[in-house]
Amino acid sequence: MRRCRIESLGVSQPGRTLLRKGALTHALTAGRRCLKASHYHPNDVRVLINTGVHRDGHVCEPAIAAYIQHHLKINVEFQGRRTLAFDLLNGACGMLNGMHLLTSLMQAQEIYAGMIISSEANSDRRPDPGYRFPASGAAALLDLSPKNDVGFGAFAFHTNERQAELVTSTVSLATKGGHLLWREQAGLEAAYLAGASPAVASVLAKDDLRLDDIDLVIPAQISAQFLEQLPHTLGIAPERVLDLTATLPDTHSTSVLLALKQAQDAGRLPPKTKAVLIAFGSGVTVAAATYHF
Repeated sequence: MRRCRIESLGVSQPGRTLLRKGALTHALTAGRRCLKASHYHPNDVRVLINTGVHRDGHVCEPAIAAYIQHHLKINVEFQGRRTLAFDLLNGACGMLNGMHLLTSLMQAQEIYAGMIISSEANSDRRPDPGYRFPASGAAALLDLSPKNDVGFGAFAFHTNERQAELVTSTVSLATKGGHLLWREQAGLEAAYLAGASPAVASVLAKDDLRLDDIDLVIPAQISAQFLEQLPHTLGIAPERVLDLTATLPDTHSTSVLLALKQAQDAGRLPPKTKAVLIAFGSGVTVAAATYHF
């Protein structure tokens, strides 16, 4: 079965600006950069998935993916091709869920190209102190790989529902327009660490790899303390775990792709590199995927 690859990437980095950018603006910035870096035309995108959790004005419906599709001008006319656009929400693990879904659709020969987009921004005028994620965006265009040894290998999603209350994100209606409340309980990072090793072991076994075969682990940038402990938990050398926390804060659902883009730009992903992508989210869920560059 042919692998699916990340054909192009686009990001909207978290930054300090006098003008606050919302979730939709970050999503569109990342999406346009992704399309510009691709050899595909926007109308070639047959499925568009948005996995951003926190939206401008706390909008629930219609799907934010529909707004993104319209502004990126992806098959918006009634004639010709059609694009299925929808939201898929699974916290910080959403982007890997979306990539898994696109991979399944392409391997089933339902589509030949699809896009996954995520962005996060708290639109509250006075954000809750518990919310710590700077606004950002990330997008990836996936297609069937022209090379059998390049692209995604296996995916795994491990959830421990007994620890679900360790992290919650809710919108309180006590304030006009809603107010986003983010709550993390003690022990959350320990729960993430506990789930990391089984998830990684699962994808390695499915992809017929050993831990020694992995050149680089690209995790969500949870915290400097967390990434200091992750190598020991996985049983891998610290230099093989990408730690960008000195310059890149945790950005929730976009974190893995922002880290991947920085690793790519820094030349850390030459051909034949084998990597593991890991995301940590609500549920409590750990998502992992192998990728062959």
